[in-house]
Amino acid sequence: MAVYDVQFSDMERSIRDQFRKYMEKELAPLTEKLENQEILPFPFIKQMVADLGLAPDADWLEETGGVKSGEGSAAASDDDDEEAKRIIAFAGNQLTIEMARVNPGLCSSWGVSVGLFAGNVRKHGTPEQIKKYVPSVLRGDKVGCWCLTEPGAGSDAFGSMRTTAKKAGDCYILKGSKTFITNAPYGDVFLVYAKDADTGAIQAYIVEREWEGVSTSEPFHKMGMKTSPTGEVFFDDVKVPAENLLGLGVKDRDHVRKSLAGERLGIATLSYALAEKAFEIALEYAKTREQGGQPIANYQLVQERLARMYVDISNSRRIVYSKQPSTSVIDACAAKLYVAEVGSRVTQQAIHILGGYGYITEYEVERLARDAKLLELGGGTTEIQILTIARHLLNENVAAQTFEAHSIG
Repeated sequence: MAVYDVQFSDMERSIRDQFRKYMEKELAPLTEKLENQEILPFPFIKQMVADLGLAPDADWLEETGGVKSGEGSAAASDDDDEEAKRIIAFAGNQLTIEMARVNPGLCSSWGVSVGLFAGNVRKHGTPEQIKKYVPSVLRGDKVGCWCLTEPGAGSDAFGSMRTTAKKAGDCYILKGSKTFITNAPYGDVFLVYAKDADTGAIQAYIVEREWEGVSTSEPFHKMGMKTSPTGEVFFDDVKVPAENLLGLGVKDRDHVRKSLAGERLGIATLSYALAEKAFEIALEYAKTREQGGQPIANYQLVQERLARMYVDISNSRRIVYSKQPSTSVIDACAAKLYVAEVGSRVTQQAIHILGGYGYITEYEVERLARDAKLLELGGGTTEIQILTIARHLLNENVAAQTFEAHSIG
């Protein structure tokens, strides 16, 4: 039992143990093939959803699109029960952690499809859009993508956006490209942000892969997160039906900012999971590896590394397991900035403790270190988080002016 398990209630520990056992039994044996791109993550995601009962009842999904409504329904009862809602939130957070401890890249693919695509359609789409697109993604039958970042836009995702949508009768003509898009090479449905060619307003459009003019690149070759395929998406005069304008028109960009805040909190959770796993590996290694006739954990310099790693993890844990996590821009940026840096710092320390073994794949920490680096870049670089936090501290009206972050989503 880990030294920090004392925070869990019996129910929370039971949920954690269920997810952990499943990931260690079902996902861990696949990680090498996933990392080598011998197999794709999506069949496992679909199986995981079924095995763990992550998607609601299929008939209810098809009927409602996953929208909680109706008097006397189980969903409505849950909404009225604060404890039930808290446990549901804990379970979702813990699922992310247990998945990311074993394979952060798979967790990234899952989170983008279910959270950034299906989550946005579920919150902001019309009833027809929700019923058509959400159930298949929640079940894992289809793969969703969230398309904001462009090759030349960088951190100024809105101001430098070049992808356009021009109204033409009963459709929009979509033209442009997106890059660093998680799941793009194998995505089925895309939530694409584009600038209205006439008004300049930025709106989101639901686009299907099979439509003429939609194409994607081959997966990028990356330093880490190799399980999660990333690529470009191209739109060559794609005819998007007017009914596929998200919500038939979102009047402001607040939902994008909320999506970015949610993404940043998710990145903090992934980073914590990486750090936790790397720390556990390093701690066990230090207690069993002997040099000079004694475990290396007896040496003060190793003890200092372990102690500082634990302090980082302890502080991060308080952020990730907050009972009332804030989705404000400034707090999401602060969480992402701090915990992403902890992920990189702790995994690097783990490599030092393992020495030469930390540099080879056998003990996992070299992979965790490579995966951790992306989390300092995606969802807004370290520099963007610092700038955004400072602007919010110094200017109460900055929300309408702040550059939104470059997002690998």
